Amino acid sequence: MDHHNDNPLTNKVIILIRFVILFLSLGCSYTFAETNYRKEIEKFAESLIFAKYESLYEHNNNEKLHIKVAPLDKRLTFTPCVSDLTGEIVGNKLKKNTSVKVTCPDPKKWTTYVRARVQLLLPSIVTRQPLSKGQTLRLENIKLMYVEKSQVRSGSFSEVYPLIGTRLKRNLSANKIIKDRDICFVCKNDKVTIHAIKNGLSIKASGIAQSDANIGGTVRVKNSRTQRIIVGTVSALKEVQVSF
Repeated sequence: MDHHNDNPLTNKVIILIRFVILFLSLGCSYTFAETNYRKEIEKFAESLIFAKYESLYEHNNNEKLHIKVAPLDKRLTFTPCVSDLTGEIVGNKLKKNTSVKVTCPDPKKWTTYVRARVQLLLPSIVTRQPLSKGQTLRLENIKLMYVEKSQVRSGSFSEVYPLIGTRLKRNLSANKIIKDRDICFVCKNDKVTIHAIKNGLSIKASGIAQSDANIGGTVRVKNSRTQRIIVGTVSALKEVQVSF
């Protein structure tokens, strides 16, 4: 025997529950669509910034462009644009804090502004931890890190391996950019190899450095065998070249 629930109150509750579920699901879909469209606007602004960068700078494989777009206010609602979005960078130049004006040219026109933090990053060799004067640089205590271009000065390094074996001339804190003035490829009192070149012949000798110098710099070296002081050019780590 079938039992039918003919209670009018129960039926009304069931109908109300179904309506609430339907309303919530529609609300979620609407919110999801809104969020997605805001993301689309943000991505469009980001693409304009990238295009501007490409037009302004020569492509450099070492450089990285980092764009962090500030999310649009969730309270803002946008009617999806039937036409293609148009946009322009405010002030027509890239800055650390760049604004992009985004417009929908539909009959029901709307405009919004997208803010972004723009950083041009360059590879630099930095310390992994605090290092002391006289310490030798090794893979364990230095690393490559991308830093803002404005922080990179001349005399910094973009590759790790050329620095391996060099020594520090001063104390450096962690994550400090290493510059040529901070290190020596040949340090005072180092035992160095002297390459003496004459008429195409190369003769090797050992000596003791009398001062600090880096590659391309001149250094005074005392020949260990003759005790004679000679002046040469640093050609590599603990190597000095002398021409006669």
